[in-house]
Amino acid sequence: MTEEILVDGETFFVAGSAETGGLFHRDTRTLSTLSIAVDGQQLTRIKSHSDWPWHRQLTLADLTTTVNRIEESAAQKHTNVVLQRQQVVAEGFGLAERLRLTNHAPRQRRLALSITVDADFSDVFEVRDLETDLDRTVESTPTEESVTFRYDPARTETKTVGVGVDPRPDGIESEQGGTATTIRYDRVLDAQSTQTITLAALLDTVAPAVSSRSFRVARERARERPVSLGTDHLAESAYGPLFTQAARDLTALVTPTDHGPVALAGVPWFATVFGRDAIITAYQTLHLVPELAVGTLRYLAAHQGTTTDAYREERPGKILHEHRSGELARRGEIPHYPYYGTVDATPLWLVLLDETITWTGETTLLAELWPHVERAVEWITTAIDRTGDDPFLYYEGSDDGLTHKAWRDTADSIQFADGTVAEPPLASVEVQGYVYDALLRASDLARRRDRAETADRWRARAREIRDAFADTFWLSDRSYFGAALTGDGRVVDSVTSNVGHCLWSGIVPEARADAVVERLLDDGLNSGWGVRTMSRRAAGYSPVSYHVGSVWPHDNALVALGTNAYGYREATEQIATDVLDACLAMDDRRVPELYCGFDDSHPPQRYPAACEPQAWGAGTPFAMTRALFDLQPGEDGPVPGTDTDRVDFDPVDHWPVPDGREG
Repeated sequence: MTEEILVDGETFFVAGSAETGGLFHRDTRTLSTLSIAVDGQQLTRIKSHSDWPWHRQLTLADLTTTVNRIEESAAQKHTNVVLQRQQVVAEGFGLAERLRLTNHAPRQRRLALSITVDADFSDVFEVRDLETDLDRTVESTPTEESVTFRYDPARTETKTVGVGVDPRPDGIESEQGGTATTIRYDRVLDAQSTQTITLAALLDTVAPAVSSRSFRVARERARERPVSLGTDHLAESAYGPLFTQAARDLTALVTPTDHGPVALAGVPWFATVFGRDAIITAYQTLHLVPELAVGTLRYLAAHQGTTTDAYREERPGKILHEHRSGELARRGEIPHYPYYGTVDATPLWLVLLDETITWTGETTLLAELWPHVERAVEWITTAIDRTGDDPFLYYEGSDDGLTHKAWRDTADSIQFADGTVAEPPLASVEVQGYVYDALLRASDLARRRDRAETADRWRARAREIRDAFADTFWLSDRSYFGAALTGDGRVVDSVTSNVGHCLWSGIVPEARADAVVERLLDDGLNSGWGVRTMSRRAAGYSPVSYHVGSVWPHDNALVALGTNAYGYREATEQIATDVLDACLAMDDRRVPELYCGFDDSHPPQRYPAACEPQAWGAGTPFAMTRALFDLQPGEDGPVPGTDTDRVDFDPVDHWPVPDGREG
């Protein structure tokens, strides 16, 4: 069975993988095994259907794989047993399942159904193959109707998960010398009759009292979302199914916090807050759910760096990169509690704050967060000054954290055109645009606070970056900007999509915008299904890669916002519709984290290890809406908390029709 994922906030369930499957919550795998057999045999999957990211229905039967073999001509070609499984994941609740076992034999028969469960309380990083020397002792305590698994680690909170069933089973047995526990039903079913069983794995619960209502309770819990992205007005659009799925995916990835709703990055392995991802997702959907932006800003401000910690790469004023809550993070075995190893989250936080105030008109938010603005700008300017002679923001590599500290952060993601990997220190091209935009916006915020001298100082720093950027990063032989600047002053000469972000930030001189847009749309970068991360003409290009030739929807959304900002309407429409067409061609109409960078002579191909769902992927259609229709806030900003005043447009009458390409 292929891997399938159900998610609701920080709780998710991975099915179909013996090694990495199970029920996870806040970076801890609680259930590591959930296996069901009938008469000692695994049934064959007939169909799996998921209408919401937190729900699926699975149909299995006792068919064999030999029914059409010549030597097995006497094999049964109909099913006598059908098992239907409905599963729901609810954040902080756990997993609930409704089982329906049906006897389709023409006579009464006895069926034995067994449910085997186990728990290991592994950290998500261990599930992803990080080796540790932790020796966990997990206890299992069965009762007549349930089993409780408990783990009591040193220096961290006790973990429990209780698994219960209804009706009462015919037996519960724990494995000799282990914790795996089997719940057994031995029932006589009349012809065409059904036995219904409710199972629930409840987080932080001992000896749960499960009833037939438990499934409905879990379903109602999952439906209670911190934010809602309505898409009813898009129902008649050709892209309606894509928007509906994106809205469902994104709302499933939003978690409530003490500071407001925040988007988690994606599943299976990134169901936690990433600064960059959360900020961009909030920006993409600001015109629809400004409360997500407000919650994100407050959450990240509350965790803004306050000290200097080399291991976690924390500095005063810095916005976090990744915040983990599992056992390894709590023990300090990994630096993610939180980890600050990025240079772009801080300027992007400033961009989001100004944009949020512009759209909502909430000046009280600026008063609340002003001290964090000052600290963020102080970190940016201090980091720039520390690097030496130019006005750019560089990042260094690290032994314990990431090598690259911008959005393309895999080890080989920054390459010269000849395929040579560029090593830090590096000033990534799009980061300079973010910093330029952030300082301009911070200057405007300072002026709102009647700090004219501060505003002038910050604006002057922004202009320094802009003036130096135009010539330093320019590749005259390619009529394009380089991907990065090395510590010794060389320009990394590969052609990448990151330069499109510089249009979004406004740092590209008008005189060079034509050349930049032309390069973004040529067949080196433009796949026909969206702009590739790196040109296919580069020596290190690979269409099946994470960052050197793949297509990222969120990346394209920022590029489209940039081409729109510079007035390139046809380019904006081409980029937006290429990406939306690609995602509409996916079987489940879902926007993935990324897909392969092959051209459009073939249908779009999924990248094998992409997160699905993923927050800034799901936010992409809504960002494309902003770009395509040039959505701007009203004179006084939209009214927070209303649906009718946020966006003054109806895309159904104006939306481009998919062009009917293959796939």
